[in-house]
Amino acid sequence: MKLPKIKIDFIEKIKEKKQEEINNIDLTKLSRPVNDVATSGPKKMKDFSLWPTWKNVVVGICGVLFIIFLWWLYSFIAQSKGETSWLSDPATVFNRFIKMAGPEGNYYLWLHLGYSAQRVVVGYLIAIVASIPIAFIMAWYRPFRAFLDPSIQFLRCIPPIAYVPIVVAAFSAMGSESPKYFIIFLACFLTMTVTIYQGVRNVDLTLVKAAYTFGAKDKNLFMGVIVPSSFPFILTAMRLGVGAAMTTLVASELTGTTYGLGSFINTKGSNLEMDYAVMGIIVLGICGILLDKILLFTEKRLTRWK
Repeated sequence: MKLPKIKIDFIEKIKEKKQEEINNIDLTKLSRPVNDVATSGPKKMKDFSLWPTWKNVVVGICGVLFIIFLWWLYSFIAQSKGETSWLSDPATVFNRFIKMAGPEGNYYLWLHLGYSAQRVVVGYLIAIVASIPIAFIMAWYRPFRAFLDPSIQFLRCIPPIAYVPIVVAAFSAMGSESPKYFIIFLACFLTMTVTIYQGVRNVDLTLVKAAYTFGAKDKNLFMGVIVPSSFPFILTAMRLGVGAAMTTLVASELTGTTYGLGSFINTKGSNLEMDYAVMGIIVLGICGILLDKILLFTEKRLTRWK
């Protein structure tokens, strides 16, 4: 069937007009040349920080010094009014640290620190070994996730200090250190399991579909896509686990132990020796910061490809 001549002329005019519009487009304004795109590579996100890193460090130190100044000011005002301050001044606390860490105090601080470090390391390492496979299985198999998720969410809502008496009674026959290991393990395990699970569940589905398109089996998909994509979340979970271990340490050492930073802080606080108690709290915080910075440095080194 032939089209009428008028309709054919109309179609030809539309084609000519479209071709004229295409010819008038300035391609240089739409995008960079192809060679530039191929050779320049992806651009890095701009650093919107106002100062270099060393200036941020200086500002951070100034913030710490400001807090110490407020601490000193509070103690000074209390002493000038003749009141007994529960918070000793920074100089007194520092002198207590020198005494407890040196020969005058028989290096007593390092003894407490050693016991606490042992408990944190043991509970933390057991939690890593347990949380990684369980988190992956929960993300991979729905029945297993339905079986464990309610219990994990329930335990996460309970502060560790609440189940200290139950743990002590349950593990009393297994030695005095077992309750402490278990309390630290449980706090780390819950935190790391949930974090790793969320990481596995958030793997880019495009990568999964692409792997299946190329004929990847479940084993190849798991080892080649799921595990590498979840690796940054595993490192993040390890950092969060350290924080959970340090915050749970004091609760775990309330179970009738003699040595450990938590026991030291609790004993000195009960005896109203606040200068020693504050010293123990500061040492505990410094240890937590050092561990976090070590893991953060490791995370950045191992995930440069992100």
